Amino acid sequence: MMSYKKSVYNVEVENLGEKGLLLYNTFTGIFGIMDIKTQSVFNNIEDTMIEDIADEDLAKNVDIMIKSGYIIPSELDELSIVKFQRASYRYNRQAISLTIAPTMNCNMCCPYCYENKGNIPMSKEIQERLIEFLKLQLENNKNLKMLYIAWYGGEPLLEKDIIYYLSKKFIELCEENDIAYEASIVTNGVLLDADTSVRLVNECKISTAQITIDGMKEIHNQRRIMRNGRDSFNTIINNIDNCDKGLQIGIRVNVDRENLKELEPLTKFFLEEKGWGENPMFYFAPVGKFNESCDIEEEICIPGREFASISNEYQQLNYKINPEVAKQSFFPQNKKSTFCAAEALLNYVIDPEGYFYNCWHDVGRKESRTGDIRTPLLPTEKYLKWVLLDLHEKCEKCEYLPLCQGGCGVHRLDGGEPQCTYAYYNYKDTLKLAYEDYILQKSKSA
Repeated sequence: MMSYKKSVYNVEVENLGEKGLLLYNTFTGIFGIMDIKTQSVFNNIEDTMIEDIADEDLAKNVDIMIKSGYIIPSELDELSIVKFQRASYRYNRQAISLTIAPTMNCNMCCPYCYENKGNIPMSKEIQERLIEFLKLQLENNKNLKMLYIAWYGGEPLLEKDIIYYLSKKFIELCEENDIAYEASIVTNGVLLDADTSVRLVNECKISTAQITIDGMKEIHNQRRIMRNGRDSFNTIINNIDNCDKGLQIGIRVNVDRENLKELEPLTKFFLEEKGWGENPMFYFAPVGKFNESCDIEEEICIPGREFASISNEYQQLNYKINPEVAKQSFFPQNKKSTFCAAEALLNYVIDPEGYFYNCWHDVGRKESRTGDIRTPLLPTEKYLKWVLLDLHEKCEKCEYLPLCQGGCGVHRLDGGEPQCTYAYYNYKDTLKLAYEDYILQKSKSA
């Protein structure tokens, strides 16, 4: 007879007394309500022979607990499974990812930007070397099924012709080798006019774009500063409205103490005045001081726990204004891999001069280079630090591990302490909101 134990990845969201226990399993991603009778078995599962449970309803609930991952076979080592899945993803050779910065130049000078700027566009030589590099990767990795391109910068749309040219060549290579192709772009949106969006979608197969808006017009223009001194807010809003509908736009709102008061009017502007929510969708992200290039005081940055409270407040507002859109972000995304691709093989970040990096945040920083497109691609010390980066012992003991996979590797890279993302402090509040919505819908259908 098989014996069982509780999963270490169970998170008790809230005990509702007679109404039951809200329980979420971060490994399976299943959220449920456990009644009191079932809780009695759950709490004593290691001393219970489930085959001997005579109560038919209780036996069904135990079966649900097994399928949901709330209870697991006693001999199962969940941490080993998480590590196996991480390794399977990190060293998977079926997909290759290229993040390409055609320029480090930018038409904005935002104070919290962490990048080292430069006005050298990617030369024709580097473009051709990049094409040859991809050809070589396809030849050496016969099991490749997918190529993912992310256009980055600087402001990548300052060099549209490079994007058009390289995209054409990459797509041709994928078609010749029967490989799926997917692309995205991170842009400030100023140059993303209607004609450009059409070409990006139809010619470059770019399906998603990230654009930043930091507040209503006055505050946004103070933070997202155009080098020519002109307004960027109205330009970006008009561009988003006129974009090709095949482009899924995600609006990122960078938040620190200096634009906190903008979040409510901005949320209402997006949802009520513009009717945005699905495409474009929007989300809040905390501003951080990543390096000395970032011209921002740490005092105005908002720590994770505090930011989670702010995020939750506006998630509630989002739910009140547009519940159907808000519901799409109710449940945490289970990663089952790594926090980001910086820790994986066949992930390359390339700057305009042809240097490689693992992390987007390092682009343009000489000391963080992990290779050079002009030389044979050999594992450097910095590269190996990334692809051999392991979980911190604190993370190995955390019930949230399947959701964050140890968090951003930058903090762990040289033996440092891991940093929990703000979402770590927000999961329970989000799931409680999901439960409240469930009860509301249930009462409406009664």
